Amino acid sequence: MSRRPEFKLSLPKWHEWSIYVCTAVLVLTGVAWLIAGSFGAVQGEFGQEPNPSLPWLLMVHGIGAYAFAILAAMLVPVHIRLGWRASRNRLSGIAMVSVSLFLATSGLALYYSTGEGFRSAVSLAHWVVGLGLALLLAVHIMRGKGSRPRRAKSQVSTSGG
Repeated sequence: MSRRPEFKLSLPKWHEWSIYVCTAVLVLTGVAWLIAGSFGAVQGEFGQEPNPSLPWLLMVHGIGAYAFAILAAMLVPVHIRLGWRASRNRLSGIAMVSVSLFLATSGLALYYSTGEGFRSAVSLAHWVVGLGLALLLAVHIMRGKGSRPRRAKSQVSTSGG
C-alpha cells in the first residue's frame, strides 16, 4: 500500500513568533497611522498640521514590512514547497502569498507614486487588504492545524498472514 510521507510543516517557534510579531507591528502601526492621519491633526503655528507621529509610524511600518518580507521569503524552500507537495492548506496559503505580494507592491507604489488620484486609490486598497492580513493569518493557522494528519496510536495487523 502506497502512503504519502508525513512532512513536518509547522514552523520553528522562533520563525512562527517572528511572523506573529511582524504582523502585529504592521497591523498596529497601520491602524495607528490611519487614526492619527484621519483624526489626529494638531494645531500648529499656522493652523491645522498633520500629526507629528505620522512619519515615525510610517518608518516603523516600513521596517516591519521589510522584516515580514524576509520572514515570508524564508517560508518558500520548506514550508510552502512541502505544504504544496502534501496538498495541505493550499487555498489559504495561496491567499496569504497573494495578499502579502499585493501589500508589498501597493506599499512600494505608495512610497514612489506622486499622482494624488492613484495614491488615494492604492492607499484605500492597501489599508483595506492590510486590515484583513491578521484575520487571514489566523484562518491559515487554524486550517493548517486542522489539516494535520492524525497519527495512529498503534497499527496492529489483524490479518494473519
